[in-house]
Amino acid sequence: MSKPINTPTYATPPGDTLLETIQVLGMSQIELESRTGINKKTINRIIKGKEPITQKTALALEKVLKVPAHFWLNMDNRYRQHLARQAEEATMSAHADWVKHFPYSEMVKLRFVPPATTAGEKAGRLLEFFSVSQPEGWRQMYAEDELALSYRKTAKAQDKLGALSAWLRQGEIQVDAVACGDFDESAFLKAIAAIRGFTTEEPKTFLPKMKQLCAEAGVIYLLVPELPGLGISGVMRWYRGKPVIQQSLLFKSNDHFWFTFFHEAKHVLQKRKKDIFLEGVNAETEDLQREEEANVFARHWLIPEAEWNRFVGEVAKMESAAIRSFAKSIQVHPGIVVGRIMREKLLPYSHPARHLITKFIWA
Repeated sequence: MSKPINTPTYATPPGDTLLETIQVLGMSQIELESRTGINKKTINRIIKGKEPITQKTALALEKVLKVPAHFWLNMDNRYRQHLARQAEEATMSAHADWVKHFPYSEMVKLRFVPPATTAGEKAGRLLEFFSVSQPEGWRQMYAEDELALSYRKTAKAQDKLGALSAWLRQGEIQVDAVACGDFDESAFLKAIAAIRGFTTEEPKTFLPKMKQLCAEAGVIYLLVPELPGLGISGVMRWYRGKPVIQQSLLFKSNDHFWFTFFHEAKHVLQKRKKDIFLEGVNAETEDLQREEEANVFARHWLIPEAEWNRFVGEVAKMESAAIRSFAKSIQVHPGIVVGRIMREKLLPYSHPARHLITKFIWA
């Protein structure tokens, strides 16, 4: 594992000091055996660093050599720790190939993990981050369960599984800090209705309220910075018995952010406790129906279908002023309206109305 701050990189074997002490006194190992009652073979093994100094041995050396027992015990303890760290570092270095699965430098920038230089140090930091003692523990938690099966829907899944597990793990760490009761479906539906009204607010204003409303309904909401190249805008899964919605700011546009939230909210209501819903990957055939249900849910919650149909019937009037007016009438941000217009190809992405979409950035 990683080395504590200010840990010495060396330690003197207590046997060296023992040998030096008896030589200064002109005492042989045989004489030391006679005076202490410690077997000469044991004394020799201590001097060679092959055997630790026990409390009984330390007390005997104290009486004969007039050097306190705690001196011998402390020196031996430091030396044994030093040997253990050397062995641990050698083990960590052997995990160099495993470390390559993770975008370590990006994880450092996002403060997921502390800086490290060698592969061994990185391995230790990663094991601490994932709360496992060996890479095999990580494989069992992430690479061999339903998470891996879900993520293998993409062509380069194996290359990105490390980044995905790191992003999800950062969410898991945050989960423990959220006070959240049991899931209440009716309370969550009320929370969703209230959260829809936040689309015209800034993130610093709506995020605390959004998290609180979700928690009161038994849903944990997290916003975790995206790792480059991962391509995941959100995930819904049940973790430790709680539904968790975790989003990134992958595209950073407010229309995409809100669509993703309501999409994931529908997955919560589907109550598929053994499934992991990753947004940004290709769905398997059996998931298509649930994904489409979530898409329809998000579209209708953000823009009621009757209102949308009335609005798109006047396509010729789809200019910025008309979009603002429509958005105000249904009480959502105009960027959400523009986003849907352009996704449905009613206007080109180059249209001037695109400026109505706002960008969210990390503080």
